[in-house]
Amino acid sequence: MKRHFALAALGLVVNTGGCAWVRPYEPKAINCYLAERADLANVRRIMVLPFTQEDGVQADTQMVRDAFVGELQKLRRFEVVPLPPNAQEDDLLNASIHRGRLSTEAMVRLCNRYALDGVFVGTVTKWRAYQPPHLGMRTQLVSVHSGATVWAVDAIYDTTDQTTIADLRHYVERVQHDDGALHGWEMTMLAPNRFTNYVAYRFTTTWVES
Repeated sequence: MKRHFALAALGLVVNTGGCAWVRPYEPKAINCYLAERADLANVRRIMVLPFTQEDGVQADTQMVRDAFVGELQKLRRFEVVPLPPNAQEDDLLNASIHRGRLSTEAMVRLCNRYALDGVFVGTVTKWRAYQPPHLGMRTQLVSVHSGATVWAVDAIYDTTDQTTIADLRHYVERVQHDDGALHGWEMTMLAPNRFTNYVAYRFTTTWVES
């Protein structure tokens, strides 16, 4: 009886180990929406507006926006038009977003002026720059042709959560090709710009056209 029990226990360990070994990596699940292919086809030339932040949140919105601009350009899916200095239309748009409703009139005016197909807007919902860092974002890409949101992502990456830690480590080792230097992937938690780039990358990779 004892021998059968030992064999059964050994089999359980082997099977469990085998499952852990072959289980494919799955990125941290986040809320996202991507419109149908036909709705995305005409959205090529976009502008990323200055990011806003929710009440009570104090974030480096310029650094966050810069990270998203960089990742959007890497997609090679859009022509990202630079935001002109002192543009007034973006203030009207962001003011309407902060009130919870996007101003169609302001968006059309901006898109007509700069020959845009859409605007990318973002709001920082959570922010902590240093240990343990976290960044929550709500982003959307709005098409001027339909007036509808064609891409939206809403997520929080919090390093007190083990799923974020695992996802961050995979990003550094597989995407950034970590060379095993001192501190390795943990450096991403120590540098706000690196952590922000990681979150921006995860957001933009939700753009997967079927």
